[in-house]
Amino acid sequence: MSSPTSTVLGARTQGGRLFVLYGRLLGPLLAGYLLFDRAFAYLHLPGSPLFVGEMVLGVGAAAVVVSTRFIKVPLRDEPILALLLAFAAWGLIRMVPGVATYQLDALRDAALWFYCLFAFFVMAALARSPELLDRLIAGLTRLTPWLLLWLPFAVVLHPLSATAPAVPFTTVSVLSHKSGNAAVAALLVLGCMWLLPGTRSARSRVVWSLMALLTIALAATQNRGGMVGVMAGGAVGLAFLRNRLGLAARVVLVFAVGLGVASLLSLKVPLGGLQGREFSASQLIANVASLGGSDSPGNLGGTVEGREQLWTRILDKQVTDGHLVDGSGFGQNLASEVGIYDAGKDTLRSPHNSHLHILARMGLVGLSLWIALWVGWYWRMAAGCRRLAREGLHTRRQVGVLSLMLTTAVLVSCFFDPELEGPQVAALLWTTVGIGVAVTTIRPWFRDAPSERDGP
Repeated sequence: MSSPTSTVLGARTQGGRLFVLYGRLLGPLLAGYLLFDRAFAYLHLPGSPLFVGEMVLGVGAAAVVVSTRFIKVPLRDEPILALLLAFAAWGLIRMVPGVATYQLDALRDAALWFYCLFAFFVMAALARSPELLDRLIAGLTRLTPWLLLWLPFAVVLHPLSATAPAVPFTTVSVLSHKSGNAAVAALLVLGCMWLLPGTRSARSRVVWSLMALLTIALAATQNRGGMVGVMAGGAVGLAFLRNRLGLAARVVLVFAVGLGVASLLSLKVPLGGLQGREFSASQLIANVASLGGSDSPGNLGGTVEGREQLWTRILDKQVTDGHLVDGSGFGQNLASEVGIYDAGKDTLRSPHNSHLHILARMGLVGLSLWIALWVGWYWRMAAGCRRLAREGLHTRRQVGVLSLMLTTAVLVSCFFDPELEGPQVAALLWTTVGIGVAVTTIRPWFRDAPSERDGP
């Protein structure tokens, strides 16, 4: 009698066509988010919103219904997925009571947990078609020049979004690319260029790396969360490289020389930034200095104070209402209930921190599952990358390191911004998490992937 694993390996050409379609749609979806951020998040026909990410998730859900065997084996073989499944199940349990009262608002807030379906679906797609990994890497390589040419302009032009044209039939500006998301995108392509260089020459990598660093520097003048996230993600990547000290020294030297020249020449972009912040070396230095707790010029200190007040009030209300353990549930506007910011206009529904948002909506139970999930995932990834290096599976190991870098950058930036509530970042994060589990698996469901045959 054949095992479920052998059934999957033997049936890859006999079924699961919807998973193949899902895999083919995933690349363009992530590319659209990386390039255009929220402007790509949904399409509109007159009176009918079509959310692109949810449409792709719908294809994945249909694939699971039609070809269940491709997701059964990863779920059975990968213990870390039990924690992710438990987190999603608790989110569903806490969402159901709110649907009757808050209808679509409860479903919208539940994006905090249901985007983790991207992780499950990408693993099922990889079980059906292991070559999907090579397809995604090749697509990112082709996208790199276009992404790095556009991202600096996307960051600089974002402050003009209020007066820029909107996506047809929406109120979303075509220039709505968040600075923090642009910094994470730049880190992704930077890591890909050096971890998976392919046929790209050393000179080409240096040139494009400078463009990536420029994007990160511009974004860091506007968003400290993205800056800290990229620093953390880069540090994790360097920890797995043999020549990490040399690379770190080069990056620091480039930034030091660039900042020094920009400061001496008083260089700045002749466009105003967000909340009065300039695109200048002095603004970047001020943002970095504010991380150490020093007095923050401009509105930096006010922003921190406002967020801390928001977090405190939401948690205090949660304790008062007796929902610290199970959470407040989904649907209500948490910020409006405590009277912070412009919550009355329904523009802010959370503590502006995805991790605290999980605590607020899903309580200590949800937060405990969340922490356990990431402790287990990082343990799994670190051990897996070391094992892949010993076995000489170079490409898979490098993809694992890239997964660690990107995931770290997003999770750290989530302390400052509600990143996981929108598909622009959540789809990228959870897809990366799923790919990380796949490349580090010791089970045969992904063992015959074409990338495995690559040597160092």
